Amino acid sequence: MLRTACLMLIACIFCGCATVGPSRDDMAKSHYQMGQSYMSTRDYSNALKELLKGVELQPSNPDIHNLLAQAYQRKSAYVQAETHYLKALELKPEDPYIYNNLGALYLDLQRWKDAAGYFRKAADDLVFPYPVRALTGLGVAYHRAGEYTRAVMAYKEALVQFPNNLSVMYLLAQSYAKMDKYPLAEEVLEQALNIDPLDNVIRFEYAKTLLKQDKSDQAREQFREIANREDKTPLGKEARDYVELLK
Repeated sequence: MLRTACLMLIACIFCGCATVGPSRDDMAKSHYQMGQSYMSTRDYSNALKELLKGVELQPSNPDIHNLLAQAYQRKSAYVQAETHYLKALELKPEDPYIYNNLGALYLDLQRWKDAAGYFRKAADDLVFPYPVRALTGLGVAYHRAGEYTRAVMAYKEALVQFPNNLSVMYLLAQSYAKMDKYPLAEEVLEQALNIDPLDNVIRFEYAKTLLKQDKSDQAREQFREIANREDKTPLGKEARDYVELLK
């Protein structure tokens, strides 16, 4: 019996009998999860380290490529970000999340037409749970391209789905202002202030819109209110400057 056990021990030593370690897929998953954790704390350098290890172990995983691209984008490494977003899309065609992320990347790159195209695809995907986010990106792309009418249409489409979105209302008013449609901008900003009277950024835009229409007294009152609320802040200082100019 003892001789048999010794022979088995020797065989294990020379044949590599050992506990089986984690698979490549398990290791890739672990690096991906660590990357997600670092991304959530905005530690993009360590996220990159983990995700690069993950993609090396599992180069055909679109989710790793997508998250790796996001990490590169946060580090302003736009060429690498585009490479990995496009690879993710190749591996997972027509994925609305990747479409939306590409739209955001092309906004950073000031490639307005490309951004609009991908945001439109994301917004049109019925299973994408964040159409308002994509439509807002679409509006921003059109606005920055100087296509204000199309920006207005995108923002209005977003507001159909989320009527009280203050950010979209603010952006819509800015597009109206670029078209010199100040009464429409005023109307939208009034609606936004009815929803949140304490939003001083929107109130500041409202005051400027009034001023553009030569409603100086009303504008001054709005600027004064902001200055009182935002004492010792940059916004408050700018509002106070307007109050002094309009005396």
